[in-house]
Formats: sequence, C-alpha cells, structure tokens
Amino acid sequence: MLIQKHFRLPEETVEQLEKRDSAKYPTEASYVNAAILHFTEKERIETKLENIQQELGELHELCKKEFTVDDSYGENFSY
Repeated sequence: MLIQKHFRLPEETVEQLEKRDSAKYPTEASYVNAAILHFTEKERIETKLENIQQELGELHELCKKEFTVDDSYGENFSY
C-alpha cells in the first residue's frame, strides 16, 4: 500500500533528485525509497560490525587471561 507524504527539502537535495539515473529510478519516489533502504541497511551493518568488534575485544582479553606469557598468546601477541 502506498502512502502519500510531502516533504520540504533543501535545494541541494532537490538537485540530487533531478540528477538521478532516471532509467534506474524512473520516479523521485523510487529514488528516495532506494536511498532510505540503503541508509537503513548501512546502519544495520554498522551496528553489527560494532558488536563484532566488541566481541573480538572481549575474546582478546579472555585469551590474555587464559594463556600465560610463556604460551603462544603472550603480551606481544599480534594477529
């Protein structure tokens, strides 16, 4: 179901709408829709990557605690 919404956009944004690839995005609405979906997906991926980075940091700290300096995972360990 399509819902009509009206927005006030800055001139720069309107210029980008007018410069869109009209073969790929035949209407302004299709262009805006694709941009929003892309932006939302990018945010989701960034959140997931931040979570993975945090988990890797926790794993790294756990390995430092579990393995002594004499083992393969010492103070100067690098990936």
